[in-house]
Amino acid sequence: MEIELLLKGLWTRDGAGVRLYRVFGDPTLAELTDPFLLLDHFGSRYPHEYLAGFPWHPHRGIQTITYLLKGEVHHEDSEGNRGVLGPGDLQWMNAGSGIFHSEMPRPYRQDPEVSGFQLWVNLPRAKKMSDPFYKNLKSGSMPKLRTDEGATVRLISGRLREPGTGVVEGPVKELPIPVIYMDVELPAGVEFAFEVEEGWRTLVYNFGGPAVVQKKRIEDKSLVIMSTDGGVLTVRGPTRFLLLSGRPIGEPIAWRGPIVMNTWEEIRQAFLELERGTFIKKRASVEDI
Repeated sequence: MEIELLLKGLWTRDGAGVRLYRVFGDPTLAELTDPFLLLDHFGSRYPHEYLAGFPWHPHRGIQTITYLLKGEVHHEDSEGNRGVLGPGDLQWMNAGSGIFHSEMPRPYRQDPEVSGFQLWVNLPRAKKMSDPFYKNLKSGSMPKLRTDEGATVRLISGRLREPGTGVVEGPVKELPIPVIYMDVELPAGVEFAFEVEEGWRTLVYNFGGPAVVQKKRIEDKSLVIMSTDGGVLTVRGPTRFLLLSGRPIGEPIAWRGPIVMNTWEEIRQAFLELERGTFIKKRASVEDI
């Protein structure tokens, strides 16, 4: 397994003006990062940079995963589903046939800082119009594992072997497409090794300082796109990083704003339904984990 490409993100604003670091999210790169479409690292210690939030907006044809490190995110959809994500919580949303919702970052108690991630995962043609759902995870429901070498792993989806325990599976299961999602912390000198299945696309985003990936030094806040050859991925600290892995879908992508389909005719139909008020097909189911 080799490094195929290194990318640096860019600072931008989204929603109603939220300042964020877009790690990746360019339709011209979607084939390379497939099945992943976008990763935003959002937040600030200055409330005026996030309080405007992400007011009502639609999604179709994708999954969005909001993982919060600090602060709160108050979320609500047009069908009455609502809740609050706190520090360490995660929401895995399958937009499927359509969801219309808002996400509003807020300070947590006396700490003004908000920090987290939103990841977009594409859906294959057969699942684009699937029934929408939410999987809401509290921080304590995500296993926190420690490897023999001293790495600490918050396991969201996928499997990992823990010494003395055996194979541990993340709490997010039964997804339309299988995806591995881990948050890994490495002290100085500690190496994390993970075997990736052949044919899967694996991404590493380090946000806790420079890292050494496959023996190559990587700057902080960089995205490492690995080849799909399979094999052992190694990362050495001190750093903290997200590990994302999934099998590429390999289908055409038509992407406009928060809606991702296979053809531009499907995009046109989605926006026509938004104008006519027929966009929502079914109320999302909710599972609290």
